Amino acid sequence: MIARRRDYIKKEPSRDAHKIYVVCEGASSEPDYFNFFRGLSMNLDVITIPPENGKTDPVKLKENAESTFLNANKRYELDYKQGDVVWFVIDTDTWEEEGKIEILREFCSQKNEVIMKEEGYSPWKVAQSNPSFEIWMYYHLFENKPSEENIAKYSTFKEFVNNSFSGGFNYESDPVRIGTAIINSKNNFSLKNGKLGKFSTEVYCLAEEILKFVKDDINRLINKLK
Repeated sequence: MIARRRDYIKKEPSRDAHKIYVVCEGASSEPDYFNFFRGLSMNLDVITIPPENGKTDPVKLKENAESTFLNANKRYELDYKQGDVVWFVIDTDTWEEEGKIEILREFCSQKNEVIMKEEGYSPWKVAQSNPSFEIWMYYHLFENKPSEENIAKYSTFKEFVNNSFSGGFNYESDPVRIGTAIINSKNNFSLKNGKLGKFSTEVYCLAEEILKFVKDDINRLINKLK
């Protein structure tokens, strides 16, 4: 695999770059993954917003986003005219049973209803994974869903996925397989009674948006794969 830091020079995003803000539940895996795409293209800026003080449930992420984007002391100014988007990247965990994912989705729906009328698009989005973000990472290498028998050999699903890659998932190189992950995750995606099926992930929707802006750069990086 390539070592991106040595083989690729990062670019500064332009003033008109498409901005994708990723409000994530994880403090390491998600930021490490999405930071790979920062600087690949002058036309894209991916900014991760990790959880505050370990507050990871969807309702807390909603509150984090409100303070980040909507309150008087907000850290970022969303420019809807430039097409800025906010993605919540969340695990299923127990949040669905507790109704917290529904609260987050309803928050996004309410925001989008207003902005759709004014700007013609929906910038507040949710990318849920079942059971966790690591299933998205898994599909960078594997075509089919993991087996329960293999997962049972490890103490956590995260440990299982990390051990599925030789040397572990490499955040400096493995995200280059984003196109493969989109295909594999879409092929294994399912919904049942409106609920995300096991080993399904909506992160492919976010990935498709990213790939629109970095496809040529990704192809150049793939050519460096050994």
